[in-house]
Amino acid sequence: AVVSTQSTGVLQGEPSDDSLDDDEEYMAAYRQKRMLEMKLAAVPVFGFIRELTDVNYCETIDGVPEETDVCVYIYEDYIPACRRYKEDLVRIAAEFPKCLVCCIKASKANMSSNFIQRGLPTFISYRNGDVRNTWVNIREFIGDDADYDVLVEAMQDNSVLPY
Repeated sequence: AVVSTQSTGVLQGEPSDDSLDDDEEYMAAYRQKRMLEMKLAAVPVFGFIRELTDVNYCETIDGVPEETDVCVYIYEDYIPACRRYKEDLVRIAAEFPKCLVCCIKASKANMSSNFIQRGLPTFISYRNGDVRNTWVNIREFIGDDADYDVLVEAMQDNSVLPY
């Protein structure tokens, strides 16, 4: 037997329109949350430094999934500031695992001696295979021996690392 209620005009045992709206809102929110989780799960995790050469440079940059940030550090070991900032790359790679952190010696990339002397250390950031930013001679901005936090903040401010 179905009993009717006069105050709401809804039959007992039948879901109300409000209840259906709540269910639809819940399911929409759930679907959105799951889609985000699946999208994040599909993002590669790196957490290490990849050493580049002139041979694998382009294929590495172009070979990562879309929307993946790539940070390339160009250096030479004999330049003190380059050695100093290269030490921080391991920590940067670990703390930004969704960003592919790479490095390449300028001499291996066939860069000019003028650039090596005046432009290093340099960071280049990429996304979708395109250059997002080039930060040449970071010493001019943060000095030869800025600490890790200053380096990371400056890299983020210069769009070399994601926030």
